[in-house]
Amino acid sequence: MSRLLPWLAAIAAMAVWLGPLQLIDWYARPGITDIPTYQRVYEAIAAGGVPYRDFSLEYPPVAAGLFWLAGVLPGTYEQVFGILMMLCLAALAAGVVVAAGAVGLDLRRQMAAGAVAAFSPLLLGNLLETRFDLLVAALIAWLVVAVVTEHWRLMWLLVAVATLTKLIPLVLVPVLIIYQVHRVGRRSTVRGALGALGVVAAAVAPFVVLSASGTWHLVSYHLDRPLQIESTGAAYMLGLHGLAGVPLTVINAFGSQGLSGRGPDAISALSSAVLAVAVASIAVAFAIALRRARPQAEAVLVATALAATMATVLASGKVLSPQFLVWLVPVCVLVGGRYGWAALATTAAAMVMTQLYFPERYFDLVALDSLPIALLVARDTVLIALAAMCWPRASIGARPTSRLISRISGAPEGVPERAVSARYLAD
Repeated sequence: MSRLLPWLAAIAAMAVWLGPLQLIDWYARPGITDIPTYQRVYEAIAAGGVPYRDFSLEYPPVAAGLFWLAGVLPGTYEQVFGILMMLCLAALAAGVVVAAGAVGLDLRRQMAAGAVAAFSPLLLGNLLETRFDLLVAALIAWLVVAVVTEHWRLMWLLVAVATLTKLIPLVLVPVLIIYQVHRVGRRSTVRGALGALGVVAAAVAPFVVLSASGTWHLVSYHLDRPLQIESTGAAYMLGLHGLAGVPLTVINAFGSQGLSGRGPDAISALSSAVLAVAVASIAVAFAIALRRARPQAEAVLVATALAATMATVLASGKVLSPQFLVWLVPVCVLVGGRYGWAALATTAAAMVMTQLYFPERYFDLVALDSLPIALLVARDTVLIALAAMCWPRASIGARPTSRLISRISGAPEGVPERAVSARYLAD
């Protein structure tokens, strides 16, 4: 059964995509789409334009390649893009199940993790049809598989490809470095990280040569973005607006809606600082927990640390577009310890809560109506709770004390841990 489960998850994902996502009116209705943006990129490339030199693009080169591919394959652009995202969903579902098995989760957890991945378009909505974040999520899922199965070269290759698709996977690098150093040492880790850096450099270098300023725009675009209206910082400012009448100004910029003014600018800077501190704190907590963990529990511990990092990025970043919620799926459904099931359920709940205001009530949110503000505040609060559930605790797989070993195995105190019964180690 366990060998068939990844295939079943992939088939279920495609069935969800081709069935209810297309046939149920709630999902089939038009929404807010990014496909025209992607199609314009394809048309510019097809006309001989070079990304970053001849036209601005806020996405890395692999994303540009995806937009081009959707245009050259037979069929309408929207249809082909949808098929490509369906295949990414299938890869995501299969990868999540493989990762769940590799970290040692039981069959029920593997099935539940695969179900959340396969049904994510129904949980989050049809916006996944018109964004390319399923590709990012699928790459992260198989990155986790490579990590926990210790295929280090593949891990770093996937880090490079994922970063060249969307910059966000870079936040996972501190945890990956700590884990590989712990498992195989610094030399192998440095080689792998330099190899990934080389792949990224080789992909970006031609564009830098053609237009350094245009290529830098890929980074500066995200640095310059204002506080996006769905971010946690913005949500609580919106809540203050609703409760106390705090004046706010909504602006249309950088392809989305954000808040402008001294207050939002200060919150935006604070969000970036909190994000940096939180990611560093997770890495430190993971390193400490790793030293106390049993070897059998290290895989689930690294998956939990990756989940904490991704949940924290969403909860504390200055930009939180609704499609970003799918990035949680490949990691947050793998959380170990006492909060594992809760993290899985909270991940699904956060996606459903996003669909309660997006896209149906999104422009009511922009108009500062009370109901979508309340829904947004509740959703972002749930994301904060999810980040706390995923925090890498030393209790996840901690080594038993010698007194506890003696009591369970009947051996005298001081017996080495390798003498503990296989039954106990499997618990």
